[in-house]
Amino acid sequence: MKEAIEVVLHLVKDIPFFDCFTDNEIGILLERGLWIKEKPGIHIVTKGETDFRMFILVMGHVEVVLDEKVMATLGPGDIFGEVGLLGAPRVADVEARTECLILSFSADSLNDLPIELQLKLLRRILLVIIMRLQKLNLREWLRHPGRKSDTSIDAS
Repeated sequence: MKEAIEVVLHLVKDIPFFDCFTDNEIGILLERGLWIKEKPGIHIVTKGETDFRMFILVMGHVEVVLDEKVMATLGPGDIFGEVGLLGAPRVADVEARTECLILSFSADSLNDLPIELQLKLLRRILLVIIMRLQKLNLREWLRHPGRKSDTSIDAS
């Protein structure tokens, strides 16, 4: 049993999302998480549903699909569904493209974590969200490089 735990710990430690956590903190997170193994074509998240869970993709690839358009392809180390922790309805479908190994966390399981670990985890999730917003903003700017920003101030 100890060997299995060490293998899982080694697998998860290679995921950048976990690089700010100690081995002990990762162990606590793994105890609170639920492992999911999905086959290609399976919907992991369905648009419009509310389920209070977030996911960390450990192995495999998924697609984020909105109105039949692939918005993003996610791979090992990516997180998705984090807004679900707040009870917000899902805004897109997430479908397994390959066989996937996913670590899922419910809001209840995360609320039971020690407060210091909750804060560390929430900061990490917030960082991921900020990085996504920056990437979207950059894409929008590159698509319309000559357009003035709605937030720019005209000094004339």
